[in-house]
Amino acid sequence: MKKRISIFLFLPILAFSELNMREVNSVLLSIHASKELKYYSFKLNSVMDEKIKFTSIDAADILLFPEKTFTKVMLNKKTVIVNSYQDLNENNNSIGAIYLKKNRTQIIFIKERLKNKGLSLPKKFNKYIVSASLLNSK
Repeated sequence: MKKRISIFLFLPILAFSELNMREVNSVLLSIHASKELKYYSFKLNSVMDEKIKFTSIDAADILLFPEKTFTKVMLNKKTVIVNSYQDLNENNNSIGAIYLKKNRTQIIFIKERLKNKGLSLPKKFNKYIVSASLLNSK
């Protein structure tokens, strides 16, 4: 009986500890570039919006959530969106990060890095854009 009760108490915690995929999809679909962007995801292909174009690693413009063991050579050639604040701070090719903090989806893009890559987000997503100087101060 105790096992059943503990499972029922734990299930709601699991349900709320996932990324807000609706918001993640919305942001990714709104990234503006001079061409249609192609993505490669290391984890989320099955839960992403079908409008997001996925392709091979070599053909991708943006890599989503690469593993730490992924070769640094490839990371240096590609634009990356990472899955932690620490990785965003450490990887200069990462334009942003999407991760969970206290069971809430956190989305951060670095203004200068977006601009350097020829990318932008609409004004409605300004709440997710920060300056590189703010990133380094935390």
